[in-house]
Amino acid sequence: MGEVKVKFLNISLVLVLMLVVVFAQAADIEGAFIVIDDEASIKDVLEKITQGSGKQELETKDVYQEDNDGKAALRINVEGGDGQSFNPNMPDWQLQIEKNPVGKNQFRYITFAWKDIGGDGIQLQLHANVGGWGHRYHAGANVKGWNPSIQVNKKAPEKWEVHTRDLIKDWKDLAKGGFVITGIAFTAWDGKAGLWDHVAFHQTPEDPIAPKAVDAKAKLAVKWAEIKQ
Repeated sequence: MGEVKVKFLNISLVLVLMLVVVFAQAADIEGAFIVIDDEASIKDVLEKITQGSGKQELETKDVYQEDNDGKAALRINVEGGDGQSFNPNMPDWQLQIEKNPVGKNQFRYITFAWKDIGGDGIQLQLHANVGGWGHRYHAGANVKGWNPSIQVNKKAPEKWEVHTRDLIKDWKDLAKGGFVITGIAFTAWDGKAGLWDHVAFHQTPEDPIAPKAVDAKAKLAVKWAEIKQ
């Protein structure tokens, strides 16, 4: 009888923990705007970033592995010109940048992963309702000299790198409020191509699409199997 009670308590505890993980993950997603993560999100973006001389396509071999998907990335092939694909007015983008984000479309942080193939630099540009293309991040050389731009690494990323940036701390104008991000540019510039994956705006410093929630679910599944034995 005592053994049955212990098993019942263990099962109840596991169920509670599973609910905690599910709700925590849901909260993360609710507090985030996912730009690129899986194949569906990339195909959606491909239909919208129609400006620029870059040739955009879905990449399924060279992808960022440390996210919930790990199977797809956005590739911008360089074929001369500006080497980028962009849209200053992405449909349904009204992403408010706030110091204390609480609303559905309010965010403070951006996370992105990228890789440069054969180039001297790579850049991610954000378009706002005020100032246009006034907020950029780059690694390696600022090949076209497009500023303002914050250099996150002195070398172009030959391997996948992920960065989380505090938009309020990085940009004094955004800290004043009233800014809405309306568009994005994926800029490979030179070399062969640039790759992007794992791109999201979010309310808290934690990466909302990191695989930690998936890992937690896997551990709970193992525990559940142990209890059922």
